[in-house]
Amino acid sequence: MKSERLPWALGWVSLGIGLTELTFPKGLCRLLGASRRHSGLVKVLGIREIASGLGLLTQRHRRPWVWARVAGDAIDLALLAVSFRLPRANRAWHGAITAAFVGVTLVDIYAATAKRPPPLLRADAAMPSLGMEVESRGPSESWRGSGLAEDVGTSAQQGDEGEDEEVKQRKMREAERKLGLPELS
Repeated sequence: MKSERLPWALGWVSLGIGLTELTFPKGLCRLLGASRRHSGLVKVLGIREIASGLGLLTQRHRRPWVWARVAGDAIDLALLAVSFRLPRANRAWHGAITAAFVGVTLVDIYAATAKRPPPLLRADAAMPSLGMEVESRGPSESWRGSGLAEDVGTSAQQGDEGEDEEVKQRKMREAERKLGLPELS
């Protein structure tokens, strides 16, 4: 799985959990054996999950948001452990919810501690010009291979058809440089 896909997927998981906690706080309290007056706490936990999910889905640097999920998971597991002793808890549902949260916590820890491959380009690196900038006088697409790049910046001379391949390749490289196209070799 690509390194950017896991935090993205965790963002959607956070949104799902958060919306569930916001939508059904009293039902979750009933399943866990907690009184309905704790539904406000469940809503706060839902807001925290939604915030983490939105951070993972919208922010460029996702690692802090994954760590926020790990911290939230620790809070959730602590609250689940406390609620396990409640006499009205539905043990089957409580066990399933706890198992799911342990699994998600392990995935969150993996995502937070996994080594990331270096980015293809640093944020401050200069992007090679492909002629697509607004102020650019170059083409809006690559002309490489179309025959047009050979003629850019060269004067039309009689007998170009008879030029040897080395001269044509040199003209092609010169045209690519003038157009701002990245080198292929």
